[in-house]
Amino acid sequence: MARRMRTLARATAAGAVALVIAGCFLAAAGAGAGGAIYVTERGAEAVVPAPVDRAATATREAFDQLKIRQTKSATEEGEGGEQRHIDGTARDRDISVTLKPEGTGSTRVQVVAKTSAVTWDKDFARTILDKIVAYSR
Repeated sequence: MARRMRTLARATAAGAVALVIAGCFLAAAGAGAGGAIYVTERGAEAVVPAPVDRAATATREAFDQLKIRQTKSATEEGEGGEQRHIDGTARDRDISVTLKPEGTGSTRVQVVAKTSAVTWDKDFARTILDKIVAYSR
């Protein structure tokens, strides 16, 4: 009986490891294709298959469609090239979008929708990011 339990436990552990590895592989494949959107602690992020300039234009288009008033835009030289920060306000939320080059021809887009000093609207951040991803194509 004890031997059967050990065998079952090993088989279960091996299956769990296989699922984790497969999940990581699929997430990495989706990120490389620009299709994976990740919800973070304060918002959402994705890698889009577009240069920073095109992602910035897509961000402005998303802001226009979602009635977000742009309040600030800054460009700085960072690791791997030019980074952009675009801020705005909408419906009692402060929006912050950060665009960083990620490899050749791709951009990491991070979106935060802040409702107060300690709370964030992850759903709205994801909505904004969905639009940015769509307009980046």
